[in-house]
Amino acid sequence: MNGKYKIAAGIMAGTVAAAAVLTAGINHKAAYAVFRNLTARKLELDEHALWSGGSVFERVPYADDSPSQYLDLYIPESGSDSEKPRLFVMVHGGGFIGNDSQSRQPILMYRYFRDHGYACASVNYRLAQEAPFPAACDDVKAAVRFLQSHAEEYGYDASRPAIWGESAGGYLAVTEAFSNEKEFMGVRYLGQDEDEAAGKFYTGEAAVLIDYYGAVDLGSVWAEGGDWKELGIPKVVVDIANSWIDKKMLEGYSSVESYWMRREFGDMTEEDRKTFDPHYFLDENLSRESGPAVMIVHGDCDITVPYLQSQRLYDHLVRIIGEDRTKFLLVHGEGHATDMLYSDDVLARVDAFIQRF
Repeated sequence: MNGKYKIAAGIMAGTVAAAAVLTAGINHKAAYAVFRNLTARKLELDEHALWSGGSVFERVPYADDSPSQYLDLYIPESGSDSEKPRLFVMVHGGGFIGNDSQSRQPILMYRYFRDHGYACASVNYRLAQEAPFPAACDDVKAAVRFLQSHAEEYGYDASRPAIWGESAGGYLAVTEAFSNEKEFMGVRYLGQDEDEAAGKFYTGEAAVLIDYYGAVDLGSVWAEGGDWKELGIPKVVVDIANSWIDKKMLEGYSSVESYWMRREFGDMTEEDRKTFDPHYFLDENLSRESGPAVMIVHGDCDITVPYLQSQRLYDHLVRIIGEDRTKFLLVHGEGHATDMLYSDDVLARVDAFIQRF
């Protein structure tokens, strides 16, 4: 895990928020949300445990623009060559500025799913301090295309890949799954030259998207009023609970999202916003006949990304691709990136959804 930016530790700043809530008499919704974050149950996780259920390939480079462009691949043993494990791609979160392919949330995901027969690839990508938008989007798409290209070499089925992302990684997974074969193609994956010479073209298309509390409405999280006002969460609670962000590293920008974009959202035109808005890609590229099936998971006590973002995305998806290919699981009492969103019960429901498509 990235030692400098352990995002899970940032939630502990909620201790201060809790004191503010309890002493200042802020409304009961805020108090309950902070309390649930502070008392969230933890799953046991030995980060150094060895896996004996298949093959492990760590820090596999998928491009050569940066040392950050690598992935970790876990391929379970299959019963026969005709039953190769299905590819499941995982994208870590961390506010676009922290964490890596071996942070807590992707570990919780890939340990469950590799033990349930999936070939799991945890993707690392360039963070905001190394390269601004759309570098991380390009990286994730290049990683998926690399994995499609190298399926035969590693021995998994990439014909119907699933992709998961959480928080900032949720945004990256959404844009990867919603974009078309021309968008976010700024990185050439290793082996692309050979593929093109052979007449092969990989699009990065995903059959299933699993969005965990994705920050899909960039620019709105830190705004006054809006979602937080509707949810009854004072902005001071949001600010304190997310005080893990080192303001100095943002180089004067008002938020991590603005720093990643290297532009303030208030300075952008409607055309500018189309270059990064998942709702725009949804309208342009998805339909009832094309695009991924989508499951969204969010905790209703999230004080980092308001769950109303996920609700709006779900409502939009139902209109475009239909209710039968979309699911929204709002988990009561859980906060941002809390472990119980990765419980066997929740992940079994994710698994059941993936297997439908």
